[in-house]
Amino acid sequence: MYALRTLFNTAIIGSSAILWLFLSGLAAGPFLWLFPGEKGRNVRKFVYFQSRGILFFVRLCSRGFKVSRAPRPQGPCIVAANHASSLDLYCVAALGFDNVVYVTKGWVFRLPFFRFVMHAAGYLDAEKTPPEEMLARCKAALDNGCDIVLFPQGSRKNPQARFKSGAFYLAEMMGVPVVPAAIGGTGEMLPAGSIRLRPAEIILKSFPAVMPGEFTGPLAHLEMARAVKNQIMQFLEETK
Repeated sequence: MYALRTLFNTAIIGSSAILWLFLSGLAAGPFLWLFPGEKGRNVRKFVYFQSRGILFFVRLCSRGFKVSRAPRPQGPCIVAANHASSLDLYCVAALGFDNVVYVTKGWVFRLPFFRFVMHAAGYLDAEKTPPEEMLARCKAALDNGCDIVLFPQGSRKNPQARFKSGAFYLAEMMGVPVVPAAIGGTGEMLPAGSIRLRPAEIILKSFPAVMPGEFTGPLAHLEMARAVKNQIMQFLEETK
């Protein structure tokens, strides 16, 4: 039964999800090209709308889909999430963040159509953007009311990898809160390097914001990274 469900998920639901991405992008592309909105806001809203559509298909593939959201901060924040699957980017939309700037790897910027969306939305290439420019552009995004989403583990291939400290250094420098976000089950549904959509239970949770001022000393951002990772990983371990 598991094998049949995986086959159905991959062949029918997965194909439908890809078709959704293609058709929604085709329909919205000309409008977004002409009217990207102030500093790409319409493009970011489109990505949120498109992500909600993908989450509909993720629900169909899953053995259960649970979302728990803590009240988000009043102003812009940095969202730090674990990373186990290419589905994680879409899952952020379920946690209530609809105007976000993603900091992601450079290969996404080379994909057809996605390349236009990434640049138009103001997303940042973590591999090619110099540190000074990264700080300046992140500050501009926060000042523009955007939330910034990072996956501090970097790679999807090692879900136990340590959290890199860049997101937390940024929070410290900008004086904005960090919202820890746990994404469970996506690595089982669509692990790195696979194209098969396995039935899995998806559990998403955002935690109360962590304030940079709660950590002191010259290595405060490292302590914050460790605390956020421990909170996320403890929750994921308890939900297994």
